[in-house]
Amino acid sequence: MIRINLLPIKTSRRQEAVKQELFVALAAAGAVLVLLISLQVMLSARVNEVEAQNTLLQQEIKQVENIVKEVEQLEEMKAELEKKLSVIKQLKASKGGPVHMLDQLSQATPEKLQLVSLDEKNGRIEMTGIAVSNEVVSQFLVNLERSEYFTDVFLNEIDQSEKDGVKLKDFSITARLVVPGSTPAISDVPPADSEG
Repeated sequence: MIRINLLPIKTSRRQEAVKQELFVALAAAGAVLVLLISLQVMLSARVNEVEAQNTLLQQEIKQVENIVKEVEQLEEMKAELEKKLSVIKQLKASKGGPVHMLDQLSQATPEKLQLVSLDEKNGRIEMTGIAVSNEVVSQFLVNLERSEYFTDVFLNEIDQSEKDGVKLKDFSITARLVVPGSTPAISDVPPADSEG
């Protein structure tokens, strides 16, 4: 009988099956490796893109900060100019203040009333005068209160006197001078205490 050795064939088939499995495993590992590399490349590209956007945003933030600083400087300059304009306006208003005050005082004075003295210190006006009656003094007080140049008008004193056989009323009035268009600093002076 002829003997045929089949062992090498079985061994070679097993080796080929192992080789085939090894090839499939290597192909799968290669595919996974390619996939991982492509994911790494994509993530790297995304990171680079985000970093580029971040750099751009940082530059924009610096530009905005510079603009904000410029705006703050301009606002400071504007506030300073407004202060200067306010001072100039006050000076203009107070320059003509005494003239307007005397004009207003003249307009407020009734016919049968005469001012004897007028004194102004730090916005406080003290005046004395004579009138023919209490009603005339009262009308003078009302006229002063209506004027935009006087506020806190107070009658301090009123007395009866006689001159050349005529009965007259001697009076004393205090008020605060307010120059329209100026700061209220003048009107902040407290009024004199009324005596009667």
